[in-house]
Amino acid sequence: MRMQGLLSTLPVKPTEKLRWTGKATDLVELLYALDTCDCINDGEIGIEELADTFSEIFGVEIKNCYNVYMNMKRRKDDSRTYFLDELREKLNRRMVESDLKGGKFKKR
Repeated sequence: MRMQGLLSTLPVKPTEKLRWTGKATDLVELLYALDTCDCINDGEIGIEELADTFSEIFGVEIKNCYNVYMNMKRRKDDSRTYFLDELREKLNRRMVESDLKGGKFKKR
């Protein structure tokens, strides 16, 4: 029921279909980051319910969130948040490029 309430507040037209085209692991990393920062429903939503909601929004099945999270924790690099690091890097690069072009950014 809470999932339906969350979906009904999204500004997405019913005819539009969003689909996740990244890696499933990246989506789980994003879910855990959003959950950790209490960004959705003030943190009053569990990770499994959040995963179910994102699965429905993006038309992708998110399996074994906890196992994916445990695998992320086992990463050996300095940073274990590969996807979040990539997001940060690319967004900062986009802003720099936009500044250099007088505030305009052309995606492709």
